[in-house]
Amino acid sequence: MRTDVPGSHQEQYGRAEAAPSEGTPWAHGPGRPKDIPETAVILNQRMITRESLDSSVPAALKLKKRLKRFALDNELDHLPIGDIVSVALDEWLTTRGF
Repeated sequence: MRTDVPGSHQEQYGRAEAAPSEGTPWAHGPGRPKDIPETAVILNQRMITRESLDSSVPAALKLKKRLKRFALDNELDHLPIGDIVSVALDEWLTTRGF
């Protein structure tokens, strides 16, 4: 029996990982490359060479609004979104072996 009620967040996340496009699972890489330093080491450096990463995100997640609320609640003048994205993407890629 099928219902149109979405599953739990964990079930949805599992489905998204297992089937990113038409049921084909993502390839698992050979592991984090040895020449990639840990994120914390890079982000703690005084001078960081940066590159642009342009991405659009689902509006329904209201990420901009939530980030603003986080900054206000924590009395932050500047929220380093690039650093947050770097940590999140690095962890995501590392867990997949890239």
